[in-house]
Amino acid sequence: MFLPPLLRGQTSRLPHSSDAILGATEKRLLQSVVATMIPATDTPGAKELQVDQFVLLMVNDCHDAKDQAAFYSGLRDMDAFVVQHFGQPFLSCDATTRVEAIKSMGGSPDASAEIRAFIQITKRRTIQGYLQSKYVMTNVLPHEMIPQPYDGYYPASKLGGKA
Repeated sequence: MFLPPLLRGQTSRLPHSSDAILGATEKRLLQSVVATMIPATDTPGAKELQVDQFVLLMVNDCHDAKDQAAFYSGLRDMDAFVVQHFGQPFLSCDATTRVEAIKSMGGSPDASAEIRAFIQITKRRTIQGYLQSKYVMTNVLPHEMIPQPYDGYYPASKLGGKA
């Protein structure tokens, strides 16, 4: 009875409910927020690694209904806050203004509780998604399946410091 559903497994796509909740503008806005938090340098940034999809997946699967409502409400209200305090929509701002806007939304008493919750959840899930991405785990932080053996008699002079 339970075996057929288990054999089919779960897909790694977002549920259709998030597609109905978010429009194209909100998706671009979330993608831009994630890219501002971890921009591309000589390594790919959060946008290139599609961390925004990870954020949405985690919000939908791991947060309760109250956090989900605050996240989506904060995402929608965020642009109005940026226009009010910085004079232009978030997507029209340059990189420096976007960083200042995110800092302002995260700690400003003018920002609503939903906007602060959105920034907090997005920041936490962006860092988590970036650090656990395939690129970072294989190229930046390579994992050794079997660590090197412990040598208690390793000479300190080989460590490069002064003993």
